[in-house]
Amino acid sequence: MPRIMAKAWGLGLAFIAAALLALALRPDLRLAARVAWNDPRLLPAFADDPRVHYEPEARACAEVVAEIAPRAIAQIESAHGRPFAQPPIVGVYASYENYANANAMDDPGIAAVTRGGAALLSPTLCSKERDRLEGVLAHELSHVHLSSWRPLGAPRPPQGLAVMASNGGGAEGVSEAEAAQAIRDGYRVVLDERRWIDFARLAFEREPPRDPSKDALTQRQRLAYRQAGMFVGWLRRRDETAFLQLLRALEAGKPFEGAFQLAYGESAPSLWRRFVSAFRRNDADG
Repeated sequence: MPRIMAKAWGLGLAFIAAALLALALRPDLRLAARVAWNDPRLLPAFADDPRVHYEPEARACAEVVAEIAPRAIAQIESAHGRPFAQPPIVGVYASYENYANANAMDDPGIAAVTRGGAALLSPTLCSKERDRLEGVLAHELSHVHLSSWRPLGAPRPPQGLAVMASNGGGAEGVSEAEAAQAIRDGYRVVLDERRWIDFARLAFEREPPRDPSKDALTQRQRLAYRQAGMFVGWLRRRDETAFLQLLRALEAGKPFEGAFQLAYGESAPSLWRRFVSAFRRNDADG
């Protein structure tokens, strides 16, 4: 018996060592483990709305989230053209440290993120950025909706859909009129296939002027978000059948470039150029 137990312990230690080695060598596995360890589903939830989970100190804010969630969910389902694959989960945080651990980015300054198929809301949305709560919640629910249908490991879709679906959530502080004028003035985000997907590497055709009274990175990103959201809205108005065909393909995990070409009959950069040219004629609503 002692020999069998020693062998079992040895196998167990070997398994743990192998798991730790895998986590050390694979950043994606470390991220997945961290997300699982800080899953908002482990937090308490309302008995009458189990979709909303919260830290006990954030209960008052979570009650507001539970009140606005039904209309945000309905808004996203309408914009995406189908219901969520499963009920969306929202996590509401009181602790910036716990929120940073849950979002797996070590950044408590981000207002909200989607991780592991759940929307995580920063404490800032319950305090100094309270006016952004409903828009940002809808924005994240758009990401949750898409991830609820997509297979694991599917290619990341481009930006803009969540901004459009949430009526500007995430792009607060930059109006459509301001973004349109920026486009006319040549301050246009470069929406090629690579940089449209990864906004950390976004570029503008001309670097937009900065307002010294505002955070430069936030100002720049929200202008890019607003322009991308306007483009997605234009695509939807142009051909809603093609737009929904594109969404269904992305939900199935298809690569963006091929799915877009199949739905619209031309590439996204080609239609982006057409969208931009419309502002020169002041008819971008067409």
